Amino acid sequence: MPANLYEAMFLVDAAKGGSEFANVVRHVTNLLGRVDAEIVRIEKWDERKLAYRIKRAKRGIYILVYFRAEGAAIRELRHDVRLSEEILRVLVLEAEQPDPVRGELYSPDGEPMPEPEQTPPQAEAAAEGGAEQDEAEEVAVGEGAEEEQ
Repeated sequence: MPANLYEAMFLVDAAKGGSEFANVVRHVTNLLGRVDAEIVRIEKWDERKLAYRIKRAKRGIYILVYFRAEGAAIRELRHDVRLSEEILRVLVLEAEQPDPVRGELYSPDGEPMPEPEQTPPQAEAAAEGGAEQDEAEEVAVGEGAEEEQ
């Protein structure tokens, strides 16, 4: 049975994850390793004030992880997260493909990685479609100008 692609948003206590962020990334990697998940990408998103306290935390850091795993592993992952002191919450969704990078990339070891230089195929197609639309608008404006003269 092939593994599915999932995206998981982990919410980590900012007090624990701020100075020791590499340790938090390693902890998330270990949790995913326990369920035999293959990590595709790890991104650090923003640190934000929480709407209400969660496990006494006022602020949280969001970590987005794309990974491949069997469907049965998700229940075990959620159970492990509930037992974790570092992770406040997790939301796991099935994904068709990873979204474009919006945060800072990290390796499974917790080391920052450089931004990818390649643009995703969706962005290239949108850019090409936008250029064709601009050309069509220029032709329409030019035709209207000739008729008025």
